Amino acid sequence: MRWALLTSALVGTCLSITVIVQAFALARLLAWAAHPGGRPTPSSTIVVLAMALGARALLGLLGDGLAGQSATRVTAALRGQLLWALIAEGPTAVTGRRTGAIVLTATRGLRSLEAYISRYLPAAMTAAIAPVLAMAVLAATDWPSALVALGLVVLVPFVMIRLGRRASAASAREWSRLSSLSTRSLELLRGLPTLRALGRVDHGRTELRSASEAVADSIDATLRASLSSGAGLEFIAGVGVGLVAMLAGLRLLTGGISLTTAFAVILVTPEVFLPLRRAGAEFHASTEGRSAGASLYELLDSLGSSPGTAQGEEIPPAATPIEVLNLSCRYRGVSADALAGASLRVDAGDHLVVAGPSGSGKSTLLSALMGFVPPSQGRITIAGTSLDEIDPSWWHQQVALAPQRPHVFAASLRENLLLGGSATDRQITEVLGLVGLDSLIDDQLDSLDRILGEAGSTISAGERQRLGLARAMLLDRPILLLDEATSHLDAETITVLRSNLGAWLGSRTVIEVGHRPGLARPDAEVLHLTAVHP
Repeated sequence: MRWALLTSALVGTCLSITVIVQAFALARLLAWAAHPGGRPTPSSTIVVLAMALGARALLGLLGDGLAGQSATRVTAALRGQLLWALIAEGPTAVTGRRTGAIVLTATRGLRSLEAYISRYLPAAMTAAIAPVLAMAVLAATDWPSALVALGLVVLVPFVMIRLGRRASAASAREWSRLSSLSTRSLELLRGLPTLRALGRVDHGRTELRSASEAVADSIDATLRASLSSGAGLEFIAGVGVGLVAMLAGLRLLTGGISLTTAFAVILVTPEVFLPLRRAGAEFHASTEGRSAGASLYELLDSLGSSPGTAQGEEIPPAATPIEVLNLSCRYRGVSADALAGASLRVDAGDHLVVAGPSGSGKSTLLSALMGFVPPSQGRITIAGTSLDEIDPSWWHQQVALAPQRPHVFAASLRENLLLGGSATDRQITEVLGLVGLDSLIDDQLDSLDRILGEAGSTISAGERQRLGLARAMLLDRPILLLDEATSHLDAETITVLRSNLGAWLGSRTVIEVGHRPGLARPDAEVLHLTAVHP
């Protein structure tokens, strides 16, 4: 951003110079046209004017291109930083946060921020330089005109500050209400089957309508503030140019100023106000981007993760033993522990089953082992090293997690299995056969390219769980965490899976959470957790 702003300042300065040169060349041509007096055509002035116009066009294109590239790079970096932070935080990243607001910030918010960076910041840099140059040239050419312009220019900051604050406050309200609308829309879509079952669809529709009307009111307020500010700046600029032109005309009648100087003063004066007006217009056009940027940085600060900050130690590849000592965990914004006083030890090749009633913290234990939930008490060590001292990205490369409800994207079967990883079609087919998903493929070459519905709408709950197991197998990690990964499978299917995957599971360290026997071998150690009472 520093490089981009410096470039914008340089381009803005060059643009101001070309505009002033253009104004003086045009003033000489107009003066010659008004009183040719048999004088030859000022060809050199025409050449200078043409060069100034060409340079102005080229500099404008260069400035817009550089600003656009800079904005694209910055927003891409911020989008990657947000994605990294959400991945590093894990599934708990959205706990206690409005998912719709996060989605809005990552999509429309970053697009609005791109406009703020590419349009408003260059305009602001130009507004800081161009009027000063124009005023200096105006003072050197005709100081009475410069005084008139200066007297009105000093009013501009007060108008911009007062009206700009109103516009910023209105834009902040608009963004807040837009985030609320996004969140309510997402929640309504998620809960639509429940609302329909309870006969409460009209209630959801009414709530959504009220949120939409609040957004519309905020947009109207933002537009009113923007129009008021623009009208104020236009009035000051119009009065300034009109007064300078009137003063130059009167002095021209009395012989107090030459025709060329009068034309030059009249042509240069608008350039004193134009950059300020443009900056004001771009400020209002980018207020949503400023509000979105504030939300983005607030979100990034709350997540507290970015590339390069999550450093830690890399321990030997075995990554065992895994030891948990008197571990308690508590989620953000919750006053009670979700897991209390758990202790265990898992050596390489061990199979551990974690059992217990709902609410005893079984899934929380796995989240803590992944580093998604920080301990409120106790500690986790991997090969003798505390988990919080280990590089999270390295640790996640050692562990595969098969969740109870694996998400299925509206993408091909291959993409859903690999999730950005790599494997041959033969490996994918073999894994699908082991988990009993042969029905999803056939002998055709494009079987793996069949599109699955969003959230697994085209497959059953049991098939979704087996797809999650296939994902974990294709990752081929030494440690496997199973979070009730067979809860939607019948006993016969589980028995077949245990037989098919026995050799593969036997070569890995497995920690399985479940209410009933799952994939862990029969001689697996069992850890019973008791219910946590608030």
